[in-house]
Amino acid sequence: MLKTTIIGASGYTGAELAFMVNKHPELTLAGLYVSANSVDAGKNIAQLHGKLTGVIDMPVSPLINPEQVAQASDVVFLATAHEVSHDLAP
Repeated sequence: MLKTTIIGASGYTGAELAFMVNKHPELTLAGLYVSANSVDAGKNIAQLHGKLTGVIDMPVSPLINPEQVAQASDVVFLATAHEVSHDLAP
C-alpha cells in the first residue's frame, strides 16, 4: 500500500482525491493538509464535505513542514493553485 498525502484537501478537488484514494486498493490515506493559516485547519474532512461523512474520519492538518510530509509519504497530490504547487514541488 502506498502512503498517500493530499495537500489542499479542503477544496473540491482535494475532497474528490481523498474519496478516490480511500477507495483505491493500492493506496492508503496518510494525511490531509491545508495551508498553515487556513480556517479549515483542524476540522474533520467530513465537516467540510458532507459526501465524506461515514467514509473518511480524518482531520485536515495545517501544512507546517512540507519536506517532512513528503518524506513520510510515498505519493503526494497537490490540489492547490498552480502557483502554490509550483512552490511546493521540487
